[in-house]
Amino acid sequence: MPDERTLHGTAGLQAPALPDMAPLFMSKKDLLKSIQATDESLFDAALSADKTPTLDNASIKGAQIGAMRIHTVDCSNTEWEACIFDGTHFDGLNLQGAFFNGCSFHNCTFSNAILAEASFDGCVLHKTQLLSPEDLEAAELTNCQFKECVLEDMSFLDSSLESLTITSGTLRRISGIATLRSIVLRNVTVEDFDTSEMTLSGCTGSGCTALPKGFTASEGKRRRV
Repeated sequence: MPDERTLHGTAGLQAPALPDMAPLFMSKKDLLKSIQATDESLFDAALSADKTPTLDNASIKGAQIGAMRIHTVDCSNTEWEACIFDGTHFDGLNLQGAFFNGCSFHNCTFSNAILAEASFDGCVLHKTQLLSPEDLEAAELTNCQFKECVLEDMSFLDSSLESLTITSGTLRRISGIATLRSIVLRNVTVEDFDTSEMTLSGCTGSGCTALPKGFTASEGKRRRV
């Protein structure tokens, strides 16, 4: 016996509901919007709309981002170009493969962030703290200026640091495997900088509390503390 669908056709049948993908895309869009607008309430709302928030492969150019805490969201492989960060906190973020190009950082913190394969090129960092990164494998710091910054508990692995000027800051418990080229230290507080597994060339320092092994003293007196 033919069933009712055969007798009456399929016009009245409803197609099975498809999963609603809109929240995922709206969440990513709103995350970007909230960061660019330094809007923490919008940021938190966007996070709550997605159980696995991600900005993976997102590109942000020329943004001026103020005091806010960017957290939880996956920021791996993101690109930040010519952005200005003022009081921004990247604590605990996954920034693996992230690329910061020509950015400025003032009063920012990177605490316990994943920085494996991350790259900072042509950046200026002022009163910014890089503290206890979870992973620094293959990280790259190139053509950057650090002014009154704190770099602490950083253990590199196959990383590259080149053409850096570090002025009036603190380097504390720095170690690991890295290539250092043309690093200039000026009036820096140096505490436990282990270069035993590092390859150095053209690295100099002046006015520092101590000079890491492999650095050459340049003009200026050793600073007393």
